[in-house]
Parts: sequence; structure tokens; C-alpha cells
Amino acid sequence: MQQYIVFLRAVNVSGKHIIKMQALKAVLQAAGFGEVTSYIQSGNLVLKSRLDAPAVGKRVKELIAAEFQLDIDVFVKSRVALQQALDHCPYRDGCLPNRVFITFLDRKPDAALLEKLEAMDHKDEVFAVWEEMLYFYLPEGMATSKMSNNYFESKLKLRSTGRNVNTVKKMLELAE
Repeated sequence: MQQYIVFLRAVNVSGKHIIKMQALKAVLQAAGFGEVTSYIQSGNLVLKSRLDAPAVGKRVKELIAAEFQLDIDVFVKSRVALQQALDHCPYRDGCLPNRVFITFLDRKPDAALLEKLEAMDHKDEVFAVWEEMLYFYLPEGMATSKMSNNYFESKLKLRSTGRNVNTVKKMLELAE
């Protein structure tokens, strides 16, 4: 069985899309996923499956829809792919890890939309794209920033979910 890290978009945030991780773990195990582990309540899972990553994402999405009546975007990475995403993060050195975000995109951004976004003034906040990942650094923190997953989704016309570097590192630890 292959091990995967699963990130759910916008689960248990601001009282919306409520899913108890213990209940989700039970649903996933009953559906044949192995060694299901969750980290905090915001939709971070490690599990094993014989399916490939796209099939895992599709199946988890179907199970959440059936059991919890929620339409949730699901992003699935192998441990190797998640480690590569972390390794390519340009904002790791000298930046507070809880202010550095790795955002998983449902596809590579459109070049014209990305060019428009890059031309905008973001003051001291910065972002970069690598493959289907978007990285951003918020020196003053999230509270006063306009940069967020919703911001990037709106500007780039795609779906995403993001985690700070601390959470990504913790998920890699759990997947060891």
C-alpha cells in the first residue's frame, strides 16, 4: 500500500464544513484505507491505499459527500511529492515558518492570469509558483494580509488549499 498525505479544503474553518476527524477516520477505514491518522481539526490526514493519488482524492471526496453531505476539495500528495514541495519553498530561510504558506493548486496557473497577479503591488508580501504549488510569505502575519487561499483562487481562477510550513513539516513527520 502507498502512503499519502491528504489535505481537505476549508474544513472546520469559521464554523463551516464541520467534520469531526474521528468520524472521518472511521469512514475512511471502513472504506478500506489503512493507517488513517489526522493532525489537528483542519483536514490534514495521512493514510495508506492501493489506489493512485488521483483515485484517492476522488474516493475521499465521494465518501465525504456521502457521509457528511459536504462538497469538499481534496488534495493528495505522496510523501516524496510533499517533501519536494517543501524543498522548493523559496521562503524558508530567515522567515517565520508560521507566516510561510504552501498552497496546493488543482492545476498549474494560467500564464496570463499569473502575469497580471505578479504585476500587482503586494507591498512586502511575496509569492512564487512552482508546478502546482504556490508559496507566499506574510511578514506581518495573516490577520492584516489580503493574500490568502481565497485571494489566489479569485485572481488565478483555480481551486486550492494551503498550510503553513509548520503544518507541512508535521505532516511529513507523521508520514515517516
